[in-house]
Amino acid sequence: MLLRRTLLAALSATAVAGVAHAQAPAFPSRTVTIVVPFPAGGITDTIARALAQKMADTLGKPVIVDNKPGAGGQIAASQVKQADADGHTVYVAATEMFAINQNLFRKFSYDPVKDFAPVISLIASPLVLVVPSNSPANSVAELVQLAKSRKDGLNFASQGMGSIGHLLGELFRGKTGGHFQHVAYKGSAPALQDVMSGQVDMMFDPIISTGPLIAGKKLKPLAIAAAKRAAQLPDVPTLGELGIQGVDAGVWFGAVVKAGTPAPAIAKLNEAFLKALNEPDIQKRFAEQGMQAFPSTPAQFGSFIQSEVARWAPLIKASGATID
Repeated sequence: MLLRRTLLAALSATAVAGVAHAQAPAFPSRTVTIVVPFPAGGITDTIARALAQKMADTLGKPVIVDNKPGAGGQIAASQVKQADADGHTVYVAATEMFAINQNLFRKFSYDPVKDFAPVISLIASPLVLVVPSNSPANSVAELVQLAKSRKDGLNFASQGMGSIGHLLGELFRGKTGGHFQHVAYKGSAPALQDVMSGQVDMMFDPIISTGPLIAGKKLKPLAIAAAKRAAQLPDVPTLGELGIQGVDAGVWFGAVVKAGTPAPAIAKLNEAFLKALNEPDIQKRFAEQGMQAFPSTPAQFGSFIQSEVARWAPLIKASGATID
């Protein structure tokens, strides 16, 4: 009798659990919010908004973009961390927020590996070594020679302390033996402005932002900091081709959700992002801006983030860059 009662109780509990599971709302059950750690109008915002419009059709629910700039991505990340782990709040950010800033800031509020679940890698863009249009250097060799010949050397701009542009500049200095001094700016736009005016001698910046300026003859490209040449600048050699190995990196963007988000929701988001990336008009638009899609599975993106963290950590330490 006792065994029978135990079995009946177990069966009853299983049935109730099954009914509860069946009644759980399918994902998505409401608006999906893409949180971006930059102001409206920036590169990350542009990518997020372009994809959001397409994703809404696939998901059958509105997809909106919420801009939360500041603190190296921590404000945006905090919003996602505090949201429910159900996939309705997505964090779309760039390389710095996933692979650099946690080793750059003295105090950092999130771990990109432990606190978030990867969804998909999205877009990548190579960095270009540019100089003012009137620079006497017409090649990397001439630039390095110029830096060695001048008493005070040359200076290079970056998007900020510990940014990719800063780290690549430090790598470039170490690999070439040139005398280059770092000048940190608050963002790409003011840095590029001073490069164009000749106040700064060079800069590593994504082709997304340098492309139009190069086309307008306001900047002169000397090399691509990537494994292969850029389709937008086919005549510009890579640093590797010029014998300078290991100075290659691009800015990349990806999407994550709060750790603990159910796998079916992550899979649905991955599918929606992937479908949006494959839309011909999206591919054309991004290609024209110097961006290339490099979608992945959640597992692949997770492995990629870990490899990038391991790659940049020693470089940040060597550069001595820190932010309070």
